[in-house]
Amino acid sequence: MKQKSGEKHLIEIKNLSLYIGSAQILKTISFKIGEQKIVSLVGESGSGKSITALSLLGLQPKKAEFEADKMVFDGIDISKLSSKDWQQLRGKSIGMIFQEPQSSLNPSMRCGKQLQEVLQQHTATSDKEQKNLIIEVLNEVQLSDTDRILMSYPHQLSGGQKQRIMIAMALLCKPKLLIADEPTTALDVTVQKEIIQLLKTLQKKYQMSILFISHDLALVKQLADKVFVMYQGKIVEEGTTATIFKNPKHPYTKGLLFSRPKTEVRLERLPTLADYQSGDFKPVTLSARERQKQHLELYEKSPLLEVKGLEKIYSKKTWRGVKQEFKAIHSLNFSLFPGETLGLVGESGCGKSTLAKALIYLDPPSQGSIFYEGKHIVQSTQALRKLRKEIQFIFQDPYAALHPQKTIGNTIIEVLDVHKIATSPEAKFKRGKELLDQVGLNELFLDRYPHELSGGQRQRAVIARALATEPKLIICDESVAALDISIQAQVLNLLNKLKKELNLSYLFISHDLAVVKYMSDRVMVMEKGHLIELQEADQLYTHPKNAYTQKLIEAIPVLD
Repeated sequence: MKQKSGEKHLIEIKNLSLYIGSAQILKTISFKIGEQKIVSLVGESGSGKSITALSLLGLQPKKAEFEADKMVFDGIDISKLSSKDWQQLRGKSIGMIFQEPQSSLNPSMRCGKQLQEVLQQHTATSDKEQKNLIIEVLNEVQLSDTDRILMSYPHQLSGGQKQRIMIAMALLCKPKLLIADEPTTALDVTVQKEIIQLLKTLQKKYQMSILFISHDLALVKQLADKVFVMYQGKIVEEGTTATIFKNPKHPYTKGLLFSRPKTEVRLERLPTLADYQSGDFKPVTLSARERQKQHLELYEKSPLLEVKGLEKIYSKKTWRGVKQEFKAIHSLNFSLFPGETLGLVGESGCGKSTLAKALIYLDPPSQGSIFYEGKHIVQSTQALRKLRKEIQFIFQDPYAALHPQKTIGNTIIEVLDVHKIATSPEAKFKRGKELLDQVGLNELFLDRYPHELSGGQRQRAVIARALATEPKLIICDESVAALDISIQAQVLNLLNKLKKELNLSYLFISHDLAVVKYMSDRVMVMEKGHLIELQEADQLYTHPKNAYTQKLIEAIPVLD
C-alpha cells in the first residue's frame, strides 16, 4: 500500500521476527502506524497480536530473541533501547490498556494512588497538580464521581469503571501512541459501545495514534482506519477498514467474517473457519414456520424448572452497627422447559450470575420457591446432591475452571467419584473416553493438563466434565465469551448438537446478544435485578417491548 503524500508515520516496523527457543512466534511482519491514526491488529488467540504489542513496549519475554530491519517509534530506534530508556518511554510516550482491568489493577491499592503513581514516575509535578490532572482525566473518561473513584479499591467498581480507570491511567502523560489490547472483551455490549466511542473521542482530542488489538471484527469496523490481519505469526492481509470488510482477499479473513452469528438470519448450524476453508459448506436456514412447529411441541410439555417469587437480598452491618440491605433479585417468575434453551441477557450487576447460583443453592435465595420436575426443592443434603447432579455449570473462563495440576482425565474422574457414577478404574476410563468423544476430543486428552490445550479444547473439556453426571439442565454462564470467533462457532455448534442428542436444556447467560439470539428459544432480559422482558428470541429482537431491551439491541456491533 503506497504512502500518501505528506503522511508521517509514528511507528515503522519492517521484517520483525521473534523467537522463543526454537519456535518462531513472529514471522517477518511489517506494518506502519500513521500519526493520529487508528490501526487495528486482528486475529485469533495465538496469532501473535499481543506479542507484537509487547514488543513495541519492550515487554517481550526475557527468553525471546528478535531481529528486524527496522523498529522505529517517533524517530527512535526502539530495537536498541536499554531498560532505563524503556521505563522512560512506557507510560509517557506509549500508553497501554490491557484486556482484563481487574488483573491489571493492584487489588490492595486505592485507584487514586495507582493513578498518582504514573505521574510520580514520569513527571515532577506537585501533589496538588497531580490530583487536579487526575480529576481532569477522570472527567474526560466520563467518571464524574471522582471523590468516590479515587478512594475506591478496584473490586468496588464495575467492569466498565475499571476499564475507564485503565484508560485514564494510560492518558495521564498524554501519550503519542495508545495500545489497546482487547479492551472490551469482558464488557457488556452497551459498555463496549461506550468505550469504543470514548476511544474515538479521546483519540481526536489528544491527537494520538491508537493500535487496537481485537478478535472482534465488528468492533474493529466501528473504530479503525486501517486493519492488519494476523494468522500464525504472519500478517496475511492489510488494507483500509472499508476495503477489508467489503472485499476481503485472504481465505482466513473471509473465514473470520463468515463465522460470526448474524441477527438477521437464523441458521441451523453456524459456519466455522474450517467450513469456509473446505469450500463445501452450504448454510441451511430455519424458517419461521419450522421454528413455530418446534416451539408448539416444546411448550406442550410440563416445565423442567419453575421459579416463583424468587428474591435474593444481601445484608451487612456498617461500622456503626446499622443494618444495610441490597436486593440483587426482585421477585422473579419464569419457567424452563425440557429441551429448551432459555437465554438470559443484561448488563453486569443486573443479577444474572446471582440467579444462576441461587437456582442450585450455591447462594440460596432469600425468598421464593424453585420447582424442579414439578417438585419443590428443599434444602436437604440428599435433595441438593441430586439437584447438583442434574444441573451442571459451564463457566466463562475454561482455564480458571480446570485445576492446573490435574489431568483432564483426573478432573472427569473426580466428578464420577463424587456422584458414585463409576466405581472400577476400567469403568471410569471408559466413561472418560466416551465423554471426550462426545465433545470432539480423543482419549489422548485424558492424560493432558489444561495448559497443554488450546482455549477451544479447554472449553470442550469443561463441557465433557459437565456431561459426566448425565445432567438434564446445563447453565452456561458466559461460556463462549473468552473464545475466538471461529472457536466460538465450533463450541456453539457442539452445544446444539449435544442438546439434540442428549435431550438437554440450557440456561444460556451471555452479554453477546447476537450469540444469545442464535442459541435461544426464548430470551429473558434483566435490569437491576428485575425481569423486564421475556419473549421468543426472534420476536424480542424484531419487536422489543422495553426501552432497555431496545438499547441493548441497538448496541450490538454489526459487520454489514
